[in-house]
Amino acid sequence: MTMSSHARLASLAIVGAIAFGVAHPAQARVHGSRIQANGQQIGHIGGTVANGQGGLTHFRGTRASGPNGTAAHGAYTSVNPDGSASHQGGSQVTGANGGSFNGHNSYTRNTDGSAQGSYQQSGTGASGGSYNSSGNYARNASGSWNASSQTTASGARGSYGGSTTASNGTATHDSTITHASGDTYTGSTSYTKGHGVTHTGSCTDPSGNVIACGH
Repeated sequence: MTMSSHARLASLAIVGAIAFGVAHPAQARVHGSRIQANGQQIGHIGGTVANGQGGLTHFRGTRASGPNGTAAHGAYTSVNPDGSASHQGGSQVTGANGGSFNGHNSYTRNTDGSAQGSYQQSGTGASGGSYNSSGNYARNASGSWNASSQTTASGARGSYGGSTTASNGTATHDSTITHASGDTYTGSTSYTKGHGVTHTGSCTDPSGNVIACGH
């Protein structure tokens, strides 16, 4: 199976951690296994090693395959004496009929208490539908934060596009949904702490004429 760049990144991190553990066997705890039966197989490796920052890195990787497809996941998490931490993970799934999924996530906490995180996901269905989603999160040292995400999906029944932003007690979600017939709904919902929720929305036909809809 050809892994995505994100899954490959996680796998390379695992290899590096293993190499470090081999060089420092007294500071490493590594385990692994592989099982095959009835046309299926699964392999797993994981462990914890000392890292170059004086902290610990835990890593794991798993790959499974069989008549219904293949799946792979790799990840590592590091924690350090200065209070910083980081995580990277990647996954890929491929179905026997052509469907697939790829995903990646990361998180970093810095010594001053600030933090950043992100994720990306995408998938395709065996019948041609698709899905994509991504997002990020950030917090500064004083605790102020903001986040956003975007999602799109399409298939035989229509399509969806949505985005969300949030920051310090406020959030807004915008969405557009188009039916296979061509009718489209567009809406926006906002929330502000202490003020409640507001919502607007409308629908149009394939020619752009406004039509009645429930929202």
